[in-house]
Amino acid sequence: VLALLSVGVHGVVMAGWASGSNYALLGGLRGAAQMISYEVAMLAILAGPLYLYGTLDLTQAAAWQARTWHGLPLWGVFLQPLAFVLFLTAGAAETKRAPFDLPEGEAEIVGYFVEYSGMKFAMFMNTDFLESIVLAGMTTTLFLGGWHLPGLSLLGLPSWAFALASFGVFTVKVLAVLWLLMQIRWTLPRFRFDQLLDLGWKNILPLALVQAVPLPEFRPV
Repeated sequence: VLALLSVGVHGVVMAGWASGSNYALLGGLRGAAQMISYEVAMLAILAGPLYLYGTLDLTQAAAWQARTWHGLPLWGVFLQPLAFVLFLTAGAAETKRAPFDLPEGEAEIVGYFVEYSGMKFAMFMNTDFLESIVLAGMTTTLFLGGWHLPGLSLLGLPSWAFALASFGVFTVKVLAVLWLLMQIRWTLPRFRFDQLLDLGWKNILPLALVQAVPLPEFRPV
């Protein structure tokens, strides 16, 4: 999933170069620098949760969080809250959402799609929105227990009803993460570009390496 998200870096640079504008080319290089800096942080952030779950399979990671410890769900957000905050922050910067939307801040700085309009402009924006949905899905799967909800399996639902309920739980969690991203978008002011890179390389990346220290194993009770 992260490898597919990183393909967007090529699109940003190629869009700025293909427009034939030096300003757009610089905007594309600037956007690529932003995305690469936070991609490195995202990989480091996921080291802790994936080590804890003991698998790279997203299905198995969600299944691991279905366990309980003294009646408490072992969701990643409870076991590694710092990783949850860092991953959501790095993901918002990776998807170029506010307050990290410098490539789209035409009032302050020229972006990579300044020469595009109409449907081509809409395709760039649609890419950012789809990346936000993927980010919300990854956050739900790795930190919010995926499709699991405490007590849902105790209702005795038939298999088809349980599958629909699990899908509804996952959808609600994804929408909750998107709602949180929207609240951040309309609350925090936009960063300067030097502040954005300093936050990624000098703050989030060191914290990601610190939180990657293995936690003791939690056994189901």
